[in-house]
Amino acid sequence: MGNYYGILKDGKLVSIAGQRMQTSLFIELSAVVTHPDYTKKGLAKQLIAYNSREILKENKIPILHTNKGNLAISLYERLGFKLTRDMNWWLFKRQKHE
Repeated sequence: MGNYYGILKDGKLVSIAGQRMQTSLFIELSAVVTHPDYTKKGLAKQLIAYNSREILKENKIPILHTNKGNLAISLYERLGFKLTRDMNWWLFKRQKHE
């Protein structure tokens, strides 16, 4: 796990982003989230850009993953991220026993 950064407004944490999985080449940006009352104000953009700069300082490549259809994909692309692969997500579903 790496560093996590947040933005406070009126003493409340309203946006956060951090670093999670790391390899010798990459560091994953993770937990990019903003409270719904504070979206569309550039907060996530600031946090992603800051984290990316910090990762680049370590001579590593910032990566992230998201679900198809995530509204933030256009933001990620504007910040320089490129789609490298389409991933399928498999979720475990507990079966009901009768």
